[in-house]
Amino acid sequence: MSNEDNRISWDKLSDYYQAQTIISLEDVHYGPYAPSEKHLKLLDGVKGKDCLELGCGGGQISIVLAKWGAKSVTGLDISEKQLLYAQGLASRENVNIKFIRQDMENLSTTFLDESFDLIISVHAISYVEDIQKVFNESFRILRNNGQFLICILHPIQFVLWEALEEYNFEKIYSYFNESRDIWNWEDENQQKIASFGQRYRRFEELINGLINSGFLIERIVEPKGFNREQLRQSNFKELAYYDRKINEKFIRVNQIIPFSLIISCRKKKVF
Repeated sequence: MSNEDNRISWDKLSDYYQAQTIISLEDVHYGPYAPSEKHLKLLDGVKGKDCLELGCGGGQISIVLAKWGAKSVTGLDISEKQLLYAQGLASRENVNIKFIRQDMENLSTTFLDESFDLIISVHAISYVEDIQKVFNESFRILRNNGQFLICILHPIQFVLWEALEEYNFEKIYSYFNESRDIWNWEDENQQKIASFGQRYRRFEELINGLINSGFLIERIVEPKGFNREQLRQSNFKELAYYDRKINEKFIRVNQIIPFSLIISCRKKKVF
């Protein structure tokens, strides 16, 4: 599937996705049922900074950055339906955000060099075909000492998640798979809503790609999701992202392997 196919699929899914998920407008999430920015403290400050979110979807993270005092916030996404939702949400929350419909692999004509102090992308980069191009362009448009923070599907998630979810170890996939994985997003009745293509990058591909772009890697986090007892005690108030219909299988597997891999990098130019 191409990036254009993914765009069409997100347009199809948008209404259902936004209706069925609860995403915080007060905290930055790093995946479902998982510790958020208020727990992990990965961002080195937002106030007074020019910020860009790659793959902003419905705009929730961009809205949080604006509320936290960013000087400016730009949200970029390929889905027109998602951006329409984001614009309505930003208006309702009374924050000023510039939303752009754009493929994150093609930023060369959109942003000037050294335009941003912070670039963040949460569970969006897996959809791109040329991740090295995204890394290179992000380095270019960041200012010196700027932070690049990506949250991506953990490589082990692709290998083991389905096997653990279904108690079927014949569902273990090869870690060295190079192809674009095609999967369906289904509703609660197992009816397909849309199909997506994603590339699941090996750990070395992610780390070496960032290094090759010039980034200094400062921190790597593999967050363990909250367990059922923690969720019960907090009445889900600690969560920045979860489903309206609680996904018990997801919660269980999230205790065994990480769903997300978070990498925080810095642009350090040598003059």
